[in-house]
Amino acid sequence: MARTDPQFNLRVPQELKQQVEDAAKESGRSINAEAVHRLEESFLRATNFSNNQADVRIIPLKDGKKRVIYGKLLNTLDLDYTQELSSLRDDIHLSLEVLSNSSFWNSLKFFNKDVLVYKGNNHIDVVDNGKKSLGWLVVEDHYVHKGNE
Repeated sequence: MARTDPQFNLRVPQELKQQVEDAAKESGRSINAEAVHRLEESFLRATNFSNNQADVRIIPLKDGKKRVIYGKLLNTLDLDYTQELSSLRDDIHLSLEVLSNSSFWNSLKFFNKDVLVYKGNNHIDVVDNGKKSLGWLVVEDHYVHKGNE
């Protein structure tokens, strides 16, 4: 952000001002950069929700399984979602490494997160070092039992 960028005055309640100051300190940003970051994030979240989070892909696998895939990165990562979960985890990890050097990564607004690709027995999730899911990409294997035919 350059000093030549437009400016505008904004009145906010004292409590909100304090929250922005605290968040800026925690993230290592200036108060101005934190406010801009949060505004950008709110617009990005609104756009991403309508475009990506509602998307779900279901892929039939062998042995009566179905793979359910969803998250913000579903339509960004072009991966072979039919491969074994271990190989898929490695591909997701590699894709995130490549994205981390792009401007797209910056649009995700998770600079202070410790991003890990976690694989459980029947799922993969992109998490903030085990704390919580980031909602970026979730892959779940479900066993589908056919009813009486």
